[in-house]
Amino acid sequence: MKKYLGIDLGTSSLKVVVVNQRGEIINSSTMHYDVIIRNEGWVEQNPDQWLKALKEALTDLKKFDSQILKEINAISVTGQMHGIVPVDEFGNALHHAIIWSDRRNEQELAALQTELTNEEWVTITGNRPNISFTLGKILWFKNHEPELYEKTDKFLLPKDYLRMQLTGIAETDYSDASATLLLDIRTLKWSENISNLFHLNRSKLPEIKSSLSFSGSITRTSAETLGLKEGTPVICGCGDAQAQALGNGIIHPKDWLCTVGTSGQLFVSTDRLAMEKSGKLHTLVHADPGKWVLMGATLSAGMSFKWLAESIFDSELEIKELLDLASTANAGSKNLLFLPYLFGERSPYMDERAKGTFIGFTNEHTKSEMSRAVVEGVLFSLYQSFKIVEETIGQKCKYLVLTGGGAQHDLWVKSAADIFNVPVVRNNSRGGGAYGAAMLAAVGTGDYNTLSQVAEKWGLYQHEMVYYPNSALHEKYEKLYQVYVRAYDSLKEIFHGLHDC
Repeated sequence: MKKYLGIDLGTSSLKVVVVNQRGEIINSSTMHYDVIIRNEGWVEQNPDQWLKALKEALTDLKKFDSQILKEINAISVTGQMHGIVPVDEFGNALHHAIIWSDRRNEQELAALQTELTNEEWVTITGNRPNISFTLGKILWFKNHEPELYEKTDKFLLPKDYLRMQLTGIAETDYSDASATLLLDIRTLKWSENISNLFHLNRSKLPEIKSSLSFSGSITRTSAETLGLKEGTPVICGCGDAQAQALGNGIIHPKDWLCTVGTSGQLFVSTDRLAMEKSGKLHTLVHADPGKWVLMGATLSAGMSFKWLAESIFDSELEIKELLDLASTANAGSKNLLFLPYLFGERSPYMDERAKGTFIGFTNEHTKSEMSRAVVEGVLFSLYQSFKIVEETIGQKCKYLVLTGGGAQHDLWVKSAADIFNVPVVRNNSRGGGAYGAAMLAAVGTGDYNTLSQVAEKWGLYQHEMVYYPNSALHEKYEKLYQVYVRAYDSLKEIFHGLHDC
Protein backbone atom coordinates (compact mmCIF):
# COMPACT_ATOMS: atom_id res chain seq x y z
CA MET A 1 0.00 0.00 0.00
CA LYS A 2 1.28 3.47 -0.89
CA LYS A 3 2.59 5.80 1.78
CA TYR A 4 2.81 9.59 1.93
CA LEU A 5 5.07 11.76 4.08
CA GLY A 6 3.75 15.07 5.41
CA ILE A 7 6.18 17.56 6.96
CA ASP A 8 5.01 20.49 9.10
CA LEU A 9 7.61 23.14 10.00
CA GLY A 10 6.03 24.86 13.00
CA THR A 11 7.13 27.75 15.18
CA SER A 12 8.36 25.57 18.04
CA SER A 13 8.64 22.12 16.48
CA LEU A 14 8.79 20.11 13.28
CA LYS A 15 6.37 17.24 12.84
CA VAL A 16 6.45 14.42 10.28
CA VAL A 17 3.64 11.97 9.68
CA VAL A 18 3.45 8.90 7.42
CA VAL A 19 -0.04 8.17 6.12
CA ASN A 20 -1.13 5.18 4.05
CA GLN A 21 -3.55 5.17 1.12
CA ARG A 22 -6.51 4.59 3.47
CA GLY A 23 -5.65 7.72 5.46
CA GLU A 24 -4.33 5.79 8.43
CA ILE A 25 -1.35 7.27 10.29
CA ILE A 26 1.43 4.69 10.20
CA ASN A 27 3.85 6.68 12.33
CA SER A 28 4.73 10.23 13.32
CA SER A 29 7.47 12.09 15.13
CA THR A 30 7.95 15.60 16.50
CA MET A 31 11.22 17.39 17.23
CA HIS A 32 11.50 20.75 18.99
CA TYR A 33 13.80 23.74 18.51
CA ASP A 34 14.21 27.19 19.99
CA VAL A 35 13.62 30.73 18.86
CA ILE A 36 16.47 33.23 19.05
CA ILE A 37 15.85 36.63 20.66
CA ARG A 38 18.84 38.82 19.78
CA ASN A 39 17.19 42.15 20.59
CA GLU A 40 13.84 43.20 21.99
CA GLY A 41 11.20 42.33 19.40
CA TRP A 42 13.64 40.40 17.18
CA VAL A 43 12.53 36.79 16.79
CA GLU A 44 14.63 34.47 14.64
CA GLN A 45 15.32 30.80 14.03
CA ASN A 46 18.38 29.08 12.67
CA PRO A 47 17.41 27.19 9.48
CA ASP A 48 20.10 24.63 10.28
CA GLN A 49 18.03 23.69 13.32
CA TRP A 50 15.04 23.02 11.06
CA LEU A 51 17.15 20.61 9.02
CA LYS A 52 18.52 18.99 12.16
CA ALA A 53 14.98 18.52 13.48
CA LEU A 54 13.88 17.00 10.15
CA LYS A 55 16.78 14.56 10.15
CA GLU A 56 16.10 13.57 13.77
CA ALA A 57 12.38 13.13 13.13
CA LEU A 58 12.99 10.94 10.08
CA THR A 59 15.56 8.91 12.00
CA ASP A 60 12.97 8.45 14.73
CA LEU A 61 10.50 7.04 12.19
CA LYS A 62 13.00 4.36 11.26
CA LYS A 63 12.97 3.02 14.82
CA PHE A 64 9.48 1.75 14.08
CA ASP A 65 10.29 0.40 10.62
CA SER A 66 13.84 0.55 9.26
CA GLN A 67 12.57 0.59 5.64
CA ILE A 68 9.75 3.10 6.06
CA LEU A 69 11.57 6.04 4.44
CA LYS A 70 12.40 3.98 1.36
CA GLU A 71 8.71 3.12 0.97
CA ILE A 72 7.47 6.72 0.79
CA ASN A 73 5.70 7.35 -2.55
CA ALA A 74 5.39 11.13 -2.30
CA ILE A 75 6.22 13.99 0.08
CA SER A 76 4.74 17.42 0.72
CA VAL A 77 5.47 20.23 3.16
CA THR A 78 3.70 22.91 5.11
CA GLY A 79 4.96 25.41 7.63
CA GLN A 80 4.75 28.64 9.54
CA MET A 81 3.75 31.54 7.34
CA HIS A 82 5.04 35.13 6.89
CA GLY A 83 8.68 34.42 7.81
CA ILE A 84 11.63 34.86 5.45
CA VAL A 85 15.00 33.27 4.72
CA PRO A 86 17.38 35.05 2.30
CA VAL A 87 19.45 32.54 0.31
CA ASP A 88 22.30 32.81 -2.20
CA GLU A 89 22.35 31.23 -5.66
CA PHE A 90 23.42 27.90 -4.14
CA GLY A 91 20.54 27.84 -1.65
CA ASN A 92 22.67 28.71 1.37
CA ALA A 93 20.95 30.78 4.06
CA LEU A 94 22.57 34.21 4.36
CA HIS A 95 20.85 35.08 7.64
CA HIS A 96 18.75 33.45 10.31
CA ALA A 97 15.07 33.17 9.43
CA ILE A 98 13.07 36.17 10.59
CA ILE A 99 9.82 34.53 11.65
CA TRP A 100 6.23 35.72 11.81
CA SER A 101 6.33 37.02 15.40
CA ASP A 102 9.32 39.32 14.79
CA ARG A 103 8.57 43.02 15.33
CA ARG A 104 11.72 44.79 14.12
CA ASN A 105 10.09 46.22 10.98
CA GLU A 106 7.88 48.82 12.68
CA GLN A 107 9.39 51.65 10.59
CA GLU A 108 8.82 49.67 7.40
CA LEU A 109 5.24 48.96 8.48
CA ALA A 110 4.67 52.69 8.95
CA ALA A 111 5.97 53.28 5.42
CA LEU A 112 3.58 50.67 4.02
CA GLN A 113 0.66 52.30 5.80
CA THR A 114 1.66 55.73 4.48
CA GLU A 115 2.05 54.78 0.81
CA LEU A 116 -1.38 53.19 0.36
CA THR A 117 -4.67 53.23 2.25
CA ASN A 118 -5.97 50.04 3.82
CA GLU A 119 -8.62 49.84 1.10
CA GLU A 120 -5.96 50.13 -1.63
CA TRP A 121 -3.88 47.38 -0.04
CA VAL A 122 -6.93 45.12 0.20
CA THR A 123 -7.87 45.77 -3.43
CA ILE A 124 -4.42 44.63 -4.59
CA THR A 125 -3.41 41.95 -2.09
CA GLY A 126 -6.59 41.04 -0.20
CA ASN A 127 -4.94 42.21 3.02
CA ARG A 128 -3.84 45.34 4.83
CA PRO A 129 -0.33 45.71 6.28
CA ASN A 130 0.53 44.27 9.66
CA ILE A 131 3.77 43.63 11.49
CA SER A 132 3.82 39.90 10.66
CA PHE A 133 3.59 39.98 6.87
CA THR A 134 6.64 39.18 4.78
CA LEU A 135 6.95 42.39 2.76
CA GLY A 136 7.98 44.45 5.79
CA LYS A 137 10.72 41.93 6.60
CA ILE A 138 12.17 42.10 3.09
CA LEU A 139 12.12 45.89 3.27
CA TRP A 140 13.94 45.69 6.61
CA PHE A 141 16.74 43.74 4.92
CA LYS A 142 16.80 46.26 2.08
CA ASN A 143 17.01 49.22 4.47
CA HIS A 144 19.26 47.82 7.21
CA GLU A 145 21.29 45.07 5.48
CA PRO A 146 21.71 46.45 1.93
CA GLU A 147 24.76 44.30 1.13
CA LEU A 148 22.93 41.16 2.20
CA TYR A 149 19.88 42.26 0.19
CA GLU A 150 22.02 42.58 -2.95
CA LYS A 151 23.67 39.18 -2.34
CA THR A 152 20.29 37.50 -1.92
CA ASP A 153 19.28 35.37 -4.87
CA LYS A 154 15.85 34.46 -3.46
CA PHE A 155 13.78 35.36 -0.40
CA LEU A 156 12.10 32.13 0.68
CA LEU A 157 9.26 31.41 3.07
CA PRO A 158 10.13 28.85 5.77
CA LYS A 159 8.51 25.77 4.25
CA ASP A 160 9.93 26.69 0.83
CA TYR A 161 13.44 26.86 2.25
CA LEU A 162 13.00 23.43 3.78
CA ARG A 163 11.60 21.96 0.56
CA MET A 164 14.49 23.47 -1.43
CA GLN A 165 16.88 21.50 0.79
CA LEU A 166 15.07 18.36 -0.42
CA THR A 167 14.85 19.17 -4.13
CA GLY A 168 17.31 21.97 -4.90
CA ILE A 169 14.46 24.04 -6.42
CA ALA A 170 13.33 27.43 -5.09
CA GLU A 171 9.55 27.80 -5.45
CA THR A 172 6.52 28.78 -3.43
CA ASP A 173 2.78 28.18 -3.68
CA TYR A 174 -0.19 30.52 -4.02
CA SER A 175 -1.46 29.97 -0.47
CA ASP A 176 1.80 30.98 1.23
CA ALA A 177 2.45 33.77 -1.28
CA SER A 178 -0.97 35.27 -0.53
CA ALA A 179 0.16 35.97 3.05
CA THR A 180 3.23 38.01 2.06
CA LEU A 181 1.53 41.29 1.02
CA LEU A 182 3.31 40.89 -2.32
CA LEU A 183 0.82 38.78 -4.29
CA ASP A 184 -1.79 40.34 -6.56
CA ILE A 185 -4.79 38.44 -5.24
CA ARG A 186 -6.66 38.65 -8.56
CA THR A 187 -3.93 37.71 -11.04
CA LEU A 188 -2.07 35.39 -8.63
CA LYS A 189 1.23 36.92 -9.71
CA TRP A 190 3.77 38.96 -7.78
CA SER A 191 2.35 42.47 -7.81
CA GLU A 192 4.15 44.87 -10.14
CA ASN A 193 2.46 47.77 -8.37
CA ILE A 194 3.80 46.80 -4.95
CA SER A 195 7.30 45.83 -6.07
CA ASN A 196 7.67 49.01 -8.15
CA LEU A 197 6.30 51.22 -5.37
CA PHE A 198 8.90 49.92 -2.92
CA HIS A 199 11.71 49.42 -5.46
CA LEU A 200 11.93 45.66 -4.98
CA ASN A 201 13.59 43.35 -7.44
CA ARG A 202 10.95 40.74 -8.33
CA SER A 203 13.63 38.34 -9.56
CA LYS A 204 14.48 37.82 -5.87
CA LEU A 205 11.05 36.23 -5.36
CA PRO A 206 10.51 32.54 -6.22
CA GLU A 207 8.23 31.17 -8.91
CA ILE A 208 4.67 30.55 -7.66
CA LYS A 209 2.84 27.26 -8.23
CA SER A 210 -0.28 25.44 -7.17
CA SER A 211 -0.05 23.70 -3.81
CA LEU A 212 -0.63 20.42 -5.70
CA SER A 213 2.12 20.96 -8.27
CA PHE A 214 5.17 18.74 -8.64
CA SER A 215 8.12 20.65 -7.18
CA GLY A 216 11.05 18.39 -7.93
CA SER A 217 12.23 15.19 -6.33
CA ILE A 218 14.57 14.09 -3.56
CA THR A 219 18.13 14.78 -4.65
CA ARG A 220 21.02 12.39 -4.11
CA THR A 221 22.47 14.71 -1.48
CA SER A 222 19.26 14.98 0.54
CA ALA A 223 18.68 11.23 0.17
CA GLU A 224 22.10 10.50 1.64
CA THR A 225 21.67 13.07 4.41
CA LEU A 226 18.10 12.24 5.44
CA GLY A 227 17.71 8.59 4.51
CA LEU A 228 14.95 9.23 1.98
CA LYS A 229 14.83 7.52 -1.42
CA GLU A 230 16.42 9.50 -4.25
CA GLY A 231 13.87 10.50 -6.87
CA THR A 232 10.84 10.49 -4.53
CA PRO A 233 8.45 13.17 -5.86
CA VAL A 234 7.91 16.26 -3.72
CA ILE A 235 4.65 18.21 -4.00
CA CYS A 236 4.80 21.99 -3.51
CA GLY A 237 2.71 22.23 -0.32
CA CYS A 238 0.93 25.12 1.37
CA GLY A 239 0.88 27.45 4.37
CA ASP A 240 0.18 25.97 7.78
CA ALA A 241 -3.26 27.55 8.19
CA GLN A 242 -4.41 25.99 4.93
CA ALA A 243 -2.81 22.63 5.79
CA GLN A 244 -4.49 22.59 9.19
CA ALA A 245 -7.79 23.21 7.42
CA LEU A 246 -7.18 20.40 4.94
CA GLY A 247 -6.34 18.01 7.74
CA ASN A 248 -9.76 18.75 9.24
CA GLY A 249 -11.64 18.43 5.94
CA ILE A 250 -12.28 22.18 5.58
CA ILE A 251 -12.64 22.39 1.80
CA HIS A 252 -16.27 23.34 1.10
CA PRO A 253 -17.93 26.67 2.02
CA LYS A 254 -20.27 24.93 4.50
CA ASP A 255 -17.27 23.92 6.62
CA TRP A 256 -15.96 26.48 9.12
CA LEU A 257 -12.85 25.88 11.22
CA CYS A 258 -11.73 27.43 14.51
CA THR A 259 -8.18 26.62 15.55
CA VAL A 260 -7.02 27.21 19.12
CA GLY A 261 -3.30 26.53 19.15
CA THR A 262 -0.48 28.86 20.14
CA SER A 263 -2.36 31.42 18.08
CA GLY A 264 -5.98 31.18 16.97
CA GLN A 265 -7.68 31.31 13.58
CA LEU A 266 -11.22 31.41 12.23
CA PHE A 267 -10.95 29.84 8.77
CA VAL A 268 -13.68 29.71 6.12
CA SER A 269 -13.37 28.31 2.59
CA THR A 270 -15.13 30.15 -0.25
CA ASP A 271 -15.74 29.36 -3.91
CA ARG A 272 -15.36 33.01 -4.92
CA LEU A 273 -12.95 35.77 -4.05
CA ALA A 274 -14.38 37.63 -1.05
CA MET A 275 -12.73 40.51 0.77
CA GLU A 276 -13.56 42.67 3.77
CA LYS A 277 -12.71 46.02 2.18
CA SER A 278 -11.10 47.63 5.24
CA GLY A 279 -8.90 44.60 5.89
CA LYS A 280 -10.38 43.38 9.16
CA LEU A 281 -10.01 39.85 7.81
CA HIS A 282 -7.31 38.16 5.75
CA THR A 283 -8.16 37.02 2.23
CA LEU A 284 -5.86 34.17 1.23
CA VAL A 285 -5.63 31.50 -1.43
CA HIS A 286 -6.83 28.02 -0.45
CA ALA A 287 -4.62 24.99 -1.06
CA ASP A 288 -7.49 23.55 -3.13
CA PRO A 289 -7.23 25.13 -6.61
CA GLY A 290 -10.00 27.61 -7.42
CA LYS A 291 -10.93 28.22 -3.79
CA TRP A 292 -10.25 31.10 -1.43
CA VAL A 293 -10.03 31.70 2.28
CA LEU A 294 -11.43 34.30 4.62
CA MET A 295 -9.54 34.16 7.87
CA GLY A 296 -9.50 36.01 11.15
CA ALA A 297 -6.63 35.55 13.56
CA THR A 298 -5.66 36.28 17.14
CA LEU A 299 -1.97 36.07 17.94
CA SER A 300 -2.20 34.72 21.48
CA ALA A 301 -4.80 31.99 21.92
CA GLY A 302 -3.44 28.95 23.75
CA MET A 303 -0.38 31.08 24.42
CA SER A 304 -2.52 33.34 26.63
CA PHE A 305 -3.47 30.40 28.81
CA LYS A 306 0.11 29.13 28.87
CA TRP A 307 1.26 32.63 29.93
CA LEU A 308 -1.29 32.67 32.74
CA ALA A 309 -0.27 29.22 33.96
CA GLU A 310 3.49 29.71 33.80
CA SER A 311 4.17 33.44 34.22
CA ILE A 312 1.34 34.49 36.53
CA PHE A 313 0.53 31.32 38.47
CA ASP A 314 4.17 30.12 38.35
CA SER A 315 3.24 26.64 37.08
CA GLU A 316 1.48 25.74 40.32
CA LEU A 317 -0.92 23.66 38.20
CA GLU A 318 -0.50 21.87 34.89
CA ILE A 319 -2.46 23.30 31.95
CA LYS A 320 -5.14 20.61 32.19
CA GLU A 321 -5.45 21.09 35.94
CA LEU A 322 -5.85 24.83 35.48
CA LEU A 323 -8.52 24.25 32.82
CA ASP A 324 -10.27 21.91 35.22
CA LEU A 325 -10.16 24.68 37.82
CA ALA A 326 -11.47 27.19 35.29
CA SER A 327 -14.40 24.84 34.63
CA THR A 328 -15.55 25.30 38.23
CA ALA A 329 -16.16 29.02 37.63
CA ASN A 330 -19.52 30.15 36.27
CA ALA A 331 -19.87 31.16 32.64
CA GLY A 332 -18.92 34.81 32.30
CA SER A 333 -16.30 34.59 35.08
CA LYS A 334 -18.27 36.98 37.32
CA ASN A 335 -18.04 39.64 34.59
CA LEU A 336 -14.25 39.54 34.37
CA LEU A 337 -13.00 40.22 30.83
CA PHE A 338 -9.65 39.38 29.27
CA LEU A 339 -8.27 40.96 26.09
CA PRO A 340 -5.77 38.42 24.66
CA TYR A 341 -3.44 40.96 23.08
CA LEU A 342 -0.15 39.71 24.55
CA PHE A 343 1.55 40.08 21.14
CA GLY A 344 -0.76 42.78 19.84
CA GLU A 345 -3.91 41.83 17.99
CA ARG A 346 -4.49 40.75 14.41
CA SER A 347 -8.20 40.57 13.47
CA PRO A 348 -10.03 42.84 13.38
CA TYR A 349 -7.68 45.62 14.56
CA MET A 350 -4.31 44.71 13.00
CA ASP A 351 -2.67 46.57 15.88
CA GLU A 352 0.76 45.39 16.97
CA ARG A 353 0.67 47.92 19.84
CA ALA A 354 -2.43 46.51 21.57
CA LYS A 355 -1.79 45.07 25.04
CA GLY A 356 -3.18 42.13 27.00
CA THR A 357 -5.64 43.30 29.64
CA PHE A 358 -7.89 42.04 32.43
CA ILE A 359 -10.93 44.28 32.99
CA GLY A 360 -13.32 44.18 35.93
CA PHE A 361 -11.43 42.73 38.88
CA THR A 362 -13.22 42.68 42.24
CA ASN A 363 -12.38 41.01 45.53
CA GLU A 364 -14.63 38.09 44.51
CA HIS A 365 -12.38 36.96 41.67
CA THR A 366 -10.11 33.96 42.14
CA LYS A 367 -7.80 31.84 40.00
CA SER A 368 -10.77 29.97 38.61
CA GLU A 369 -12.44 33.13 37.25
CA MET A 370 -9.14 34.48 35.90
CA SER A 371 -8.50 31.20 34.11
CA ARG A 372 -11.97 30.99 32.65
CA ALA A 373 -11.86 34.65 31.59
CA VAL A 374 -8.75 33.91 29.50
CA VAL A 375 -10.57 31.08 27.68
CA GLU A 376 -13.60 33.30 27.11
CA GLY A 377 -11.49 36.28 26.02
CA VAL A 378 -9.69 34.24 23.36
CA LEU A 379 -13.02 32.92 22.08
CA PHE A 380 -14.53 36.43 22.09
CA SER A 381 -11.65 37.56 19.87
CA LEU A 382 -12.34 34.74 17.42
CA TYR A 383 -16.08 35.41 17.66
CA GLN A 384 -15.41 38.92 16.36
CA SER A 385 -13.92 37.40 13.21
CA PHE A 386 -16.80 34.91 13.02
CA LYS A 387 -19.39 37.70 12.91
CA ILE A 388 -17.40 39.71 10.35
CA VAL A 389 -17.10 36.65 8.08
CA GLU A 390 -20.86 36.09 8.23
CA GLU A 391 -21.42 39.73 7.23
CA THR A 392 -18.80 39.66 4.47
CA ILE A 393 -20.03 36.54 2.66
CA GLY A 394 -23.72 36.85 3.59
CA GLN A 395 -23.80 33.29 4.87
CA LYS A 396 -24.60 31.88 8.30
CA CYS A 397 -22.41 29.21 9.85
CA LYS A 398 -24.17 25.86 10.32
CA TYR A 399 -21.52 24.26 12.50
CA LEU A 400 -17.95 24.93 13.58
CA VAL A 401 -15.05 22.47 13.70
CA LEU A 402 -12.74 23.16 16.64
CA THR A 403 -9.17 21.92 16.45
CA GLY A 404 -5.78 22.54 18.05
CA GLY A 405 -4.69 22.00 21.62
CA GLY A 406 -7.78 23.82 22.92
CA ALA A 407 -10.05 21.20 21.39
CA GLN A 408 -8.67 18.61 23.77
CA HIS A 409 -10.48 20.06 26.81
CA ASP A 410 -14.25 20.26 27.18
CA LEU A 411 -14.16 23.81 28.57
CA TRP A 412 -12.86 25.25 25.29
CA VAL A 413 -15.36 23.29 23.20
CA LYS A 414 -18.43 23.91 25.36
CA SER A 415 -17.57 27.62 25.74
CA ALA A 416 -17.12 27.92 21.96
CA ALA A 417 -20.57 26.41 21.36
CA ASP A 418 -22.17 28.79 23.85
CA ILE A 419 -20.37 31.90 22.59
CA PHE A 420 -20.69 31.23 18.84
CA ASN A 421 -24.21 29.81 19.29
CA VAL A 422 -23.68 27.01 16.77
CA PRO A 423 -22.95 23.30 17.14
CA VAL A 424 -19.22 22.77 17.64
CA VAL A 425 -17.58 19.62 16.32
CA ARG A 426 -14.54 18.17 18.00
CA ASN A 427 -12.62 15.76 15.77
CA ASN A 428 -9.93 13.41 16.95
CA SER A 429 -6.51 14.79 16.08
CA ARG A 430 -5.08 13.24 12.91
CA GLY A 431 -1.78 15.05 12.89
CA GLY A 432 -2.80 18.61 12.06
CA GLY A 433 -0.93 20.40 9.30
CA ALA A 434 1.38 17.46 8.62
CA TYR A 435 -1.68 15.33 7.82
CA GLY A 436 -2.90 18.05 5.44
CA ALA A 437 0.50 17.98 3.75
CA ALA A 438 0.19 14.21 3.31
CA MET A 439 -3.17 14.81 1.61
CA LEU A 440 -1.45 17.16 -0.85
CA ALA A 441 1.14 14.48 -1.56
CA ALA A 442 -1.58 11.90 -2.27
CA VAL A 443 -3.44 14.17 -4.71
CA GLY A 444 -0.37 15.85 -6.21
CA THR A 445 1.15 12.52 -7.19
CA GLY A 446 -2.08 11.49 -8.97
CA ASP A 447 -3.34 8.78 -6.61
CA TYR A 448 -6.52 10.80 -5.99
CA ASN A 449 -8.23 13.25 -8.31
CA THR A 450 -9.16 15.99 -5.83
CA LEU A 451 -8.66 17.02 -2.23
CA SER A 452 -12.41 16.55 -1.66
CA GLN A 453 -12.08 12.96 -2.81
CA VAL A 454 -9.17 12.18 -0.51
CA ALA A 455 -10.93 13.90 2.42
CA GLU A 456 -13.98 11.70 1.87
CA LYS A 457 -11.97 8.50 1.38
CA TRP A 458 -9.90 9.22 4.49
CA GLY A 459 -13.00 9.81 6.62
CA LEU A 460 -12.50 13.50 7.39
CA TYR A 461 -16.22 14.25 7.07
CA GLN A 462 -17.09 11.83 9.88
CA HIS A 463 -17.46 14.00 12.97
CA GLU A 464 -16.54 12.30 16.24
CA MET A 465 -18.35 14.48 18.79
CA VAL A 466 -20.75 17.45 18.60
CA TYR A 467 -21.41 20.00 21.36
CA TYR A 468 -24.63 22.01 21.15
CA PRO A 469 -25.05 25.58 22.47
CA ASN A 470 -26.95 26.51 25.61
CA SER A 471 -29.23 29.40 24.62
CA ALA A 472 -29.35 30.88 28.12
CA LEU A 473 -25.56 30.92 28.38
CA HIS A 474 -25.28 32.40 24.88
CA GLU A 475 -27.56 35.25 25.95
CA LYS A 476 -25.30 35.94 28.92
CA TYR A 477 -22.19 35.75 26.75
CA GLU A 478 -23.70 38.06 24.14
CA LYS A 479 -24.18 40.78 26.77
CA LEU A 480 -20.55 40.42 27.89
CA TYR A 481 -19.39 40.38 24.28
CA GLN A 482 -21.01 43.76 23.65
CA VAL A 483 -18.83 45.18 26.45
CA TYR A 484 -15.79 43.29 25.14
CA VAL A 485 -16.01 44.81 21.64
CA ARG A 486 -16.05 48.34 23.10
CA ALA A 487 -12.97 47.73 25.24
CA TYR A 488 -10.35 48.05 22.50
CA ASP A 489 -11.60 51.43 21.28
CA SER A 490 -11.74 52.69 24.85
CA LEU A 491 -8.18 51.58 25.58
CA LYS A 492 -6.48 52.10 22.21
CA GLU A 493 -4.81 55.41 23.13
CA ILE A 494 -3.60 53.94 26.43
CA PHE A 495 -2.15 50.89 24.63
CA HIS A 496 -0.31 53.10 22.17
CA GLY A 497 0.91 55.41 24.91
CA LEU A 498 2.36 52.49 26.83
CA HIS A 499 3.99 51.13 23.68
CA ASP A 500 5.66 54.45 22.93
CA CYS A 501 6.92 55.11 26.47
